[in-house]
Amino acid sequence: MAELSSLFVGKKDRILKDLSIPLEDYTDLSPKGSVDVGIQDLIDDINGMEGLVTTSSCAGRISVFLEGSKEDVYKEGSEGLSSQVIVPGGKGNGGRWLYVSHDPVQQLGDGVWEEGSILKLLGMSSQVQSRTKTKPRTTRFVKFQFEPMILHIMAASLRHAQPVLAAAINAGFRESGVQSLKNLDDPHAFPMVAVRSSGLSLSSLVGFADDDTSDGEVRAMVSEEYLHNLLEIANERFKANKGRVARFRSHLLQDKRGEGGGKKDRIWETKETRRNRLRTLGLDQQDKSSATKSRDEMRGLGQSSFEVDGEDYLGALSLGIS
Repeated sequence: MAELSSLFVGKKDRILKDLSIPLEDYTDLSPKGSVDVGIQDLIDDINGMEGLVTTSSCAGRISVFLEGSKEDVYKEGSEGLSSQVIVPGGKGNGGRWLYVSHDPVQQLGDGVWEEGSILKLLGMSSQVQSRTKTKPRTTRFVKFQFEPMILHIMAASLRHAQPVLAAAINAGFRESGVQSLKNLDDPHAFPMVAVRSSGLSLSSLVGFADDDTSDGEVRAMVSEEYLHNLLEIANERFKANKGRVARFRSHLLQDKRGEGGGKKDRIWETKETRRNRLRTLGLDQQDKSSATKSRDEMRGLGQSSFEVDGEDYLGALSLGIS
């Protein structure tokens, strides 16, 4: 593989220097402010690989967020005051996190909870109300969300990015992709692999705050039982997310261990492409063998084998690859 760009090496060194800061002194722009413990080993593995470095990450989380005010915000520009409308659901103009957890919620017990405890846990009032009398323009909604792992990995080249993307998709992170393709024309930019999946995501409006009232109270608009059910579902999705993360790490490490095995220009394949290639190779081998051996001799062998990329595949001739 070609020598790494000095620009990439410099960027990676700076990122790793920041990550080496002691946990008590380290901070970033996420609500938690540090790398999630649940994927620390994965982060270390990726950062130890040539041509790769992580730039941002989240192991997966439950969050409850109060959106910012939707009223017009006036900013002074070159031509005087201009109006800017805050996008509904945004973090600006008073938006804030009411609850964030990167681990399953342990307070659920066996389905029995003290009245008001779940509402309090999620940062809302114990007063469950309808919003039929509120004005949409002044109502700020509360959104409950579960989000699976998301990971951004800067790569030195598209060749470095390719196996990362393959590992992500094969592990179940189907919406993963490569960003920053401006690197094709800009030597200062590098491919960014976004590892992500929407399949496990969960989102629901669960409360509101009304800017017309003076108490500033964040009220639930659903029952506490409904919130309990959301948390139970989110806890189950934490388990599924953990399994996908483990598979991604396994695929990535397996691919890296396979590098340097005599295939200097090793080409990445999807599972389906590799399966079809092996099936075709098996049929070819079978045709060649049948030309020199009788049918009875083939049956006598019982099981045949052939080698692909340094690996022995047993039974491919008589059983096929599936």
